[in-house]
Amino acid sequence: MPLIAEDGTDRRGPRTLVAGSIAVELDWAFGLPSRPAAMRDHPSLERAYAASPGLARRIESFWGPEEATAWGSSIELQILAHHAGVLFSLDPKELIGQLEAICADAPTDPRLASEPAPDRAALLARLRRLRSSAPLRRRYVKLVSDLWSALEPHWEREGRAAVEASVAWRTKVAEKGVPWRDVAGKKMPECCAEGQGEKDAKIRQLESWLGPDEAVAIVPSFFASGGSFVDLPGLLLIGQRAGGDTDGPGARARMEPLARRLKALSDPTRLAMLEALAATPLGVNELAQRFAVAQPTASNHLKLLREAGIVSNGAGSDRHKLVVDARAVSELLGGLGKTVLPDQ
Repeated sequence: MPLIAEDGTDRRGPRTLVAGSIAVELDWAFGLPSRPAAMRDHPSLERAYAASPGLARRIESFWGPEEATAWGSSIELQILAHHAGVLFSLDPKELIGQLEAICADAPTDPRLASEPAPDRAALLARLRRLRSSAPLRRRYVKLVSDLWSALEPHWEREGRAAVEASVAWRTKVAEKGVPWRDVAGKKMPECCAEGQGEKDAKIRQLESWLGPDEAVAIVPSFFASGGSFVDLPGLLLIGQRAGGDTDGPGARARMEPLARRLKALSDPTRLAMLEALAATPLGVNELAQRFAVAQPTASNHLKLLREAGIVSNGAGSDRHKLVVDARAVSELLGGLGKTVLPDQ
């Protein structure tokens, strides 16, 4: 409902929108090497970096001391994506495919009132360098591309579903016309406990600067390790971990990736195949013969187990056969245990 000011003019607040963002996902992932505790809290990120030796070191050493930000954040990705109109895209090609050209046209003076002065100065320095140096742009795009290559299997297996589910239910809440804080849910951005009152005040100030044609964007992120808020032109972006609430639709959104992976184990044939693969690497034809099913049927069972991240190709002489990923199975069962028995 619009507010009527004393001068008789309508004072409408900013609109609320809900969307996922590859740029936000990448920003969170870029910051994790400098926060080991947060990485341990996010097994998929830990595994992504473990499978890409040297990637964390490349990220930590890419920018010089004057361009370093607190928590290792790479908010310039959000700035660049917003500038190019692809901030709210879940298609990585829309961002990474044109990132070099976006960097060449990088804005050099965004307000960034959400950031502490040292971080704002560092981000502006990054944008200026990306705009002015073609070699740096190419190195930057290569780094972003390599990071996404490491993240993509986890994104496709779990992340996309979690974000899309969270966006869907938050959108339904937003359509009721409630304040954006109700859309964000109970967990507002909590970058750290210290100074939380100052952060709340800053968020309210940034919101007050937005006009009726501008927006507060709630952005659930799979790779997030907490909450965030960023001041962008015409936009206050509120980042949150996808499915952060523990009741109603929020809980269902949070459980979507786990449920999808558990579904892969809900068939007795697939469980038997998993048992066989735990004993020895086997090919598709060998499994089809062992379980007396057609080869396409065996392939479909294995496809579901692959998508759940439970089986993968072997190494060396067994590279054409399937093996069980014991760590993934342990994480899956551990995730179920933490969900239903959190205090044990």
